[in-house]
Amino acid sequence: MDTKNLHITDLFKHFAQEQQGALKGYDSAWQNPENGLLNELLSRCRKQTEPSILRQALLDPYFPLGMLEKTLFANVDGMRFFINKHRPDLEPVLLDELVEWSGTFLRIRQDIEALFNPGSITCIPLDGERQQLPNNQWCTLCGVCCQIGGVPAEAPAGVFYPNYWETYLAGGAVNNQQLCPFLFQYFGEQRFFCGIHNIKPIACREFGEKECRRRLSERSLHQFQTTRP
Repeated sequence: MDTKNLHITDLFKHFAQEQQGALKGYDSAWQNPENGLLNELLSRCRKQTEPSILRQALLDPYFPLGMLEKTLFANVDGMRFFINKHRPDLEPVLLDELVEWSGTFLRIRQDIEALFNPGSITCIPLDGERQQLPNNQWCTLCGVCCQIGGVPAEAPAGVFYPNYWETYLAGGAVNNQQLCPFLFQYFGEQRFFCGIHNIKPIACREFGEKECRRRLSERSLHQFQTTRP
């Protein structure tokens, strides 16, 4: 594959699909991919610190590769507008947003380790090992409800968020935030979970099955197309 001439949208999607496949297949390649796609992504960085941030985030088994495919790197089709993510002028913008997402994800991961209990903060221990996700519940972990600009950052009683978490939750993690930065993915599967489920904001706690059904019935702004047949 000629990766050098790929638009960053296709480059990311090819990498995301390879990486998710390796993660789902219990393949050690997910920790050190040698397919050239990651290296090409890293080579497009413009600042010295960006490659290490991207590498660390993109190889994390909880990084939401699949959801970024469907939001950040998907076309946007509103009622009166259309944004083609393959536009050449959007390449540097998309790269900057990917780096921002990666840095935000890593900071959240570090905060969970330092300030909370990674073994009990969400539905599974965040120990990098495969665990049993919840089943037999109305929530199917599709992640659609977390395709949002933000929520009020009101924490449950007795829980205190770092100040910048309030910005993240309210929609200020990246420019034009359309996805909650606390949404994690499970080892390449199309199953997504809240990384802070047990201390998530009140607004998220009040979101129930009825709201879920309504949200799923709404028209999506994103037009996601896979890069492969």
